[in-house]
Amino acid sequence: MNFSTKNINKPSNKKWKRIADFFLYTMPLYLGAILALPINEDIKVWLNFGITIVIISLKGLTKFTTDEITG
Repeated sequence: MNFSTKNINKPSNKKWKRIADFFLYTMPLYLGAILALPINEDIKVWLNFGITIVIISLKGLTKFTTDEITG
């Protein structure tokens, strides 16, 4: 796996893309589960914000990976 800004238009690394897609597609499950927790509303908001930022950042980082060998 190569991580570089030069990879932005190349196909993403398949392994990391699958991992990021899994978390992205299951994000509503996590956010809904947090809403059901018996904790303070402020904590729920910050947990949802944190999880969203981490998952979206992971998905964004996969755009900088590739399986191709760059020289």
